[in-house]
Parts: sequence; structure tokens; C-alpha cells
Amino acid sequence: VAKSAFAQKDTIGTNVPFVNGTVIYERVFDAPNVPENILYTNAGLWLAETHPYVANTELTLQDPAISRVVGRVDSYVGASYKVLWQTQYYTYHFSFTVQVDCKDNKYRIRIFNIQDVIDNTDHAPIDDMMFALINSKSYTLNNGGVMKKADFLKCFKGLNTVVNDVMTDISKNMMADNGF
Repeated sequence: VAKSAFAQKDTIGTNVPFVNGTVIYERVFDAPNVPENILYTNAGLWLAETHPYVANTELTLQDPAISRVVGRVDSYVGASYKVLWQTQYYTYHFSFTVQVDCKDNKYRIRIFNIQDVIDNTDHAPIDDMMFALINSKSYTLNNGGVMKKADFLKCFKGLNTVVNDVMTDISKNMMADNGF
């Protein structure tokens, strides 16, 4: 019990939802006067379309019985930081699962199974990085690089931006009338 209370205190300021040992973002949106079937169709269409800051989307499940759409998304955000008098630029690239559950007049978006894509051969699970931050440890990447507290905080800030952008983009498309 003391460990989980400590973990919650340690993650304050990152705004990363860390519950039961995993990072899961979840939001429920109201969609007044929009039936379940329209929301379900639009969720599937979002995963089939291209988006400006989303590198790739892949539909992995479309279940009309429970009105659930699931897919894998690769997304990125650019960031900069100062080193002495120079500005360094870095692109944060994340891969994650998006699940959209639909009901009449509302839908829920869940983002989980998140990985920081370091390069094509190195994917660092965000859950492992959060555990390292909570336990005040560094995290060694497959390429030999080491992430420390400041690196985690920058990474989680980038993750929050990506998640917010993806959820905003999905919600903009959920109530569209795709009829002709």
C-alpha cells in the first residue's frame, strides 16, 4: 500500500495516468443526438484515413456486436530543448493501441500498450519507463543509451501532447455525417 501511494505521488506533474502498473489514457465524450452506428462507423473510418501528425494507422478489430473499434497507431511530435546556448530538436515517436467504444450519444477512447519508438529496432514500453521514474532509476535502451529523470519528463510531456492531439482528431471526426 505504501508503494502505490508513493508511486502516485511520484507521477504528479507528469500528467500521465498510471494505474495498476500500466499507463492508460481514457476519456468519455458526449455526442448528443448521434446514434451508436454512426459513431462506430466514424471510429473505423478514422483508423482507415491518413492524418497530418499520425505516421500510420492500422485497424485490428471492428466488432459491431459490442460497437468496438481497435487499431494500432504510430504518431509523433516535435520538441526542442536548450543545451547551453543552442537549441536541440527531437522528434518523439510513439506506437500505441487505440480503442473506441460506442453507445448512443457517447463514446469512449482508450489509449494503451504505449511504446516509445527510439528507432526501428528499439521500442521502449512506457510502463517500464514509468516504473523506472517512480523508483528513481535510469532506463537502459537496447542501443546502449540511458534515460534518466529529465529524459523521462521530456518523453512523458511529448506523450501527453501526442495523446491529446490524437484524441482531439478522433473526436473531431466522430460526429461527421459521411452520407452524400
